[in-house]
Amino acid sequence: MTETELVERGTAGIAEGEHNAGRARLHPALDAASYAIGLLAECQALVRRGTNIWVGQPEDVEFALYLCELIQGTSERAYRNHWQRSFRRAPPDRYRRSFHLGFGLGVADRIRLIVAERQRARRDASGTGTSLAVVKDALIADYIAQTCPAIRTQRTRPLKADMMAVLHGQQAAGAVALSRPLEAGEDAAGVAEVRHG
Repeated sequence: MTETELVERGTAGIAEGEHNAGRARLHPALDAASYAIGLLAECQALVRRGTNIWVGQPEDVEFALYLCELIQGTSERAYRNHWQRSFRRAPPDRYRRSFHLGFGLGVADRIRLIVAERQRARRDASGTGTSLAVVKDALIADYIAQTCPAIRTQRTRPLKADMMAVLHGQQAAGAVALSRPLEAGEDAAGVAEVRHG
């Protein structure tokens, strides 16, 4: 989509998507990674209790929701594998939440590297590399101001984390493939380039 097409669509082209609707609190991995997910998907992350709300262009919101499912599911599987290898019984909830927090932090670090590389590539290709992102951000800000001013963008109180669990979670995050899912007819080599920089 071009900058002109975005401007013509205006805020009418903005979509919202919810992940984990109805949860009492955010999944710790998504709580830690939500800002970075927003950067990669070029969406705004909002929070309503335990629900992640994504605001942006429809394809970007879809990508953010995909990343949420991927990160939450992979985090749960990595935690289950970790504690089954390391403990006889499931560790306390604080350990579980700390592991997921570490997983989210590890994913967020990897996402920031991908975003920095994407910005560098855009800057090299166009000279500035920011015009499309600036237009998207402005449209999202206008949409949020009009439709959902009371929804917060900040997360809740921090977790008193078990640092060993956080470190194990960060190590487990290294196995997540962070790329857009393939569409019919799309070239798999393009995805490999994005994944590996």
